[in-house]
Amino acid sequence: MRILLLSQSRNRANGRLVTTRKEVDSDWVRVGRNASSEIHLADPRIALDHALIVDRDGPTYLEMEAGALAGAQRANYKSERLTPGKTIEIGPYRLVVDTAPEGFDCALRVEMALASDSGAPEFLQRARQLSLRSIGLRKRTVAMGLMVIIAIGAFFLPAAKVFDWPWVEGAKLLSLTDRLWNPGPVMLAHQPVGMKCEACHDVAFQQVRDASCLECHANIGQHIGPDLKPAALFDGQRCASCHRDHKGTKATHKDDDRLCVDCHRDIKTHAKQEVASQNVSDFAKDHPRFRLSLPRAQGVQRVREGASPLEEFANLNFPHATHLDPKGIKHPTKDKRVVLDCDACHRPDVSKRTFEPISMAKHCSECHNLAFEPAVTTRQVPHGSAADAVAAVREFYSDLALTGTRDSFQAAFAMPGEGLLRRPGQPSAEAREAALRVARAKSDKVTRELFERRVCKECHVVRRADTEKGPEWEIAKVRINHTWMPGARFNHASHATEKCSSCHDVEKSKTSRDVAMPKIDRCQECHGGSHPEMNKVTSNCLLCHGFHVDQHPWDPAFKPKTGKRFAASAGGP
Repeated sequence: MRILLLSQSRNRANGRLVTTRKEVDSDWVRVGRNASSEIHLADPRIALDHALIVDRDGPTYLEMEAGALAGAQRANYKSERLTPGKTIEIGPYRLVVDTAPEGFDCALRVEMALASDSGAPEFLQRARQLSLRSIGLRKRTVAMGLMVIIAIGAFFLPAAKVFDWPWVEGAKLLSLTDRLWNPGPVMLAHQPVGMKCEACHDVAFQQVRDASCLECHANIGQHIGPDLKPAALFDGQRCASCHRDHKGTKATHKDDDRLCVDCHRDIKTHAKQEVASQNVSDFAKDHPRFRLSLPRAQGVQRVREGASPLEEFANLNFPHATHLDPKGIKHPTKDKRVVLDCDACHRPDVSKRTFEPISMAKHCSECHNLAFEPAVTTRQVPHGSAADAVAAVREFYSDLALTGTRDSFQAAFAMPGEGLLRRPGQPSAEAREAALRVARAKSDKVTRELFERRVCKECHVVRRADTEKGPEWEIAKVRINHTWMPGARFNHASHATEKCSSCHDVEKSKTSRDVAMPKIDRCQECHGGSHPEMNKVTSNCLLCHGFHVDQHPWDPAFKPKTGKRFAASAGGP
């Protein structure tokens, strides 16, 4: 919120009207007698913290009872929209709202409506007794003396260590003087540096430069790619514009939507070229439909919900409706039907934010075994390679035809006999060829059944090619989507109180082509926008989106210096 303040007062010496101009860029503006107030009203009849000006879809004046700005209930304050022409009386002062110039959200003029001695005489007499004049001191003399003391203690002594002035040794003995310049504790990530100010403030009396930040954060990503010219878009912005240190141990970034919305409210104008993003200003009121990343044969395609019917081509045959049947599904080794739920396959990973990848061994093999000759063996074909599966079947039947026992031979080939090498005498070449012919015929039949009828085809897309050597099969590459919205941040652990079906409607899905991602309308049932709303989670941009994109380096040509200046004496001045 950017406000232009115009304070009008009269010079006591000549009575001339003096106007002071001040620009304030802050999330709120304080009004009161407190010296830290942006609108300072120096009158003892006004509370220290009298009112606040906040941004509630426009500048709004909030005045609390008895100046109690903290913890007040809604019933305890009055609220007024600051529209041009509005006038607010505050003791002897008048707050007038003017038309805001371009680039400002509001323009305020502070006038002295009543003379300073127009109050109750008893009150003014009591106020005079608390002044410096009552003890024989002049304000100017006291101010000059304090200024000299502050200059010596807070400037000349600390600066001696920076500029190597002659009294540097004496200044080192008074190391506490550095703390007079420290506006507050550094954030948690910077605490290993401690009081080593020069680690970030490498040039005295200058703001921390981006190059100093990149010394440690050289791998940080830009917000956009180089083709969109980020240097021009973010001209005038520094790392510290958003990452404000010395504001508390957990303060890491500016947590509001203003920076984001400044560009994304009209993204086409700022980008200067064709971009897939759409305009957005608030999640609840003005946010486009989600874009999903759908795997395709040629990479990944970003598709926006609602633009066209969404289908996922995963090359899998998987009906959720069958597996989530409330009556249960048949189990190969159990008598009763087994009732499955979502976490039978979708199991949280270590972070609890997303899920482990689906795999045959962990999630499917208990029900979908790959046995090919259960009458003889529990052996299964290997999962993952069609060629390996064919080879395993041929090797098994070839070995069975040569060395199998009578029972296994007859169960597998449905003919009397046993393995050729178990018979008395040395087998002839013709006998060996005949046995292997039987094995090949059996293995060809079984592999066709595996791929085309009962095992592989149940779950996979199988392609067959007839070659001179015989049929060959190929299992289409499975494209399971693990990240539907890579540009968003979502934590499943934070939504653990909700049922999976409340967001993912899969109970009636009969094909794996169905996309079960929730639409934005479903999210907006619980999530509001940037401003608090009853019974909804306040959701600004940074709740779901990050700013830095790893694949776009901030400065590819930057080369950090040695890290000694950060680590050598970290933790102390």
